[in-house]
Amino acid sequence: MVKKAVIIVAVVTVVIIVAAAAFVMLGGNDKEGSNDVTFLIQDDKGVYFWIEGSGETALDALEDAFSDYPNDTLVIGPYGIDSIFGQSTAQDDEGNWVWWIQLTWKDNKWSTNTQGLEQIKSKDVSYVLMLFGAGNMEDPEATAVPEGTPVPNDKAVWDGNINGTVFLIQSESGLYFEINGTGGSNLLETFKNACSKYKIELETGHSTYDENDYLLGIFGIYSSQDDEGDWLWWVEYEYTSDGWVSSSTGMGELTSSDNLRYALMYGTNDMM
Repeated sequence: MVKKAVIIVAVVTVVIIVAAAAFVMLGGNDKEGSNDVTFLIQDDKGVYFWIEGSGETALDALEDAFSDYPNDTLVIGPYGIDSIFGQSTAQDDEGNWVWWIQLTWKDNKWSTNTQGLEQIKSKDVSYVLMLFGAGNMEDPEATAVPEGTPVPNDKAVWDGNINGTVFLIQSESGLYFEINGTGGSNLLETFKNACSKYKIELETGHSTYDENDYLLGIFGIYSSQDDEGDWLWWVEYEYTSDGWVSSSTGMGELTSSDNLRYALMYGTNDMM
């Protein structure tokens, strides 16, 4: 756990507004010298998503990629990135320094940058991994990338398509993103289709009591207890005429046609 706490409640408030509006993360920059860059944003929980932007430098492209998020989602300081989703350089409980490690894809692997994103021309890079975690400060190029981290062949960027149901997924860290899914006899089947389309690890279970499937884990993250003994799980929220409400049934008993917006947030049931 990082000592510098992330205020999830504040993030949730912003997320819900964004989800209701179904913002479109298309980016785009027509300035001369601008080139597209694809970013993989991954937190220390293993939750990730792909996003694209364009600009003259990699940093310009990152800012463009986040242009449809609230202004405080990506904070740029005089020395580069201050924070993303409220996560910034800090020490964890073991005294290790954690920060947004920046890696580029070259020679068929993720390699730590020797330059800041503001120094890298977008024409010289196609893929950047923004990884929040503990790097190797003495030898940055020896920084280990977590097993299972996606590679460019896994790229699946949500382009703002709102066909079917738009699912908002939020990590315990506060990182969040949206994807859409279509088809399926119930909403869980729609979510399975969405996860398959965007290459997200999903595990479901089957109830012999009511013969419905149910959600077990996303990104290999399941129900667990924190240091205080509180239970954390993927809390499901339906969007109704009264706003967002915790789902009393789960996706297995809902339909996509009745749920054009749906949220899954890892935490406790009192996040709203």
